[in-house]
Amino acid sequence: MPEQAPSLDFSLVLANTVHDMKNSLSMVVGALDQITEQCGNAGCASQPMFSQLRYEGKRLNSNLIQILTLYRIESDHYSLNISEQDVSELLEECYLENEGLLALKGIELEMDCEEDLLCFLDRELISSILNSVVNNAFKYTRDRIRIGARREDGYTAIFIEENGGGYPTAMLHGAGQAPGDIDIRNASTGLGLYFTATIARMHHHKERRGYITTTNEGIDGGGRFTLYLP
Repeated sequence: MPEQAPSLDFSLVLANTVHDMKNSLSMVVGALDQITEQCGNAGCASQPMFSQLRYEGKRLNSNLIQILTLYRIESDHYSLNISEQDVSELLEECYLENEGLLALKGIELEMDCEEDLLCFLDRELISSILNSVVNNAFKYTRDRIRIGARREDGYTAIFIEENGGGYPTAMLHGAGQAPGDIDIRNASTGLGLYFTATIARMHHHKERRGYITTTNEGIDGGGRFTLYLP
């Protein structure tokens, strides 16, 4: 009698595949960065096309990172790497990472951060969230995006706002919602909101946990995303 084939842990296979795809896509985005820079220096007519490819590549890479991180969290294979960070430096990195791409579309990127603002956070994850939100705002803003941070009621509030048409009703997210309250079936937005809300709640201090809000109180009534960290 032939031996029964070993059972396949499909979730593990999927996670490994996503990890491999993420690494390959990171190389592609890196190559596009170089091509875009070379095109800019040479005045290449194809620069807008390469910039659009870079935008789509970053968006897809961000989705893969979110899927992989959520899998590791659900499998208890992920723990936050919390350390004290200078928030203005964190935002400046985000500013520099996205300034060139936004400029090609004529989008003004502004920064508004309180001085000497420190916060305990997972730098890699929070940077990933901020870049993902800016990348999303790139698609919907008219011509302005503002990133900033300040202290609010004992939390560090990091916000990204733009002057587009605002969030649709399905995306408006209040402070009282837990990650499970977000409809992840909404293909265009569910994963990103679920990911950011989950990471926010993993940041906690005593009885306080992080949370996110999305409102239409941004620039000229545009969308405003705020991440609150205790």
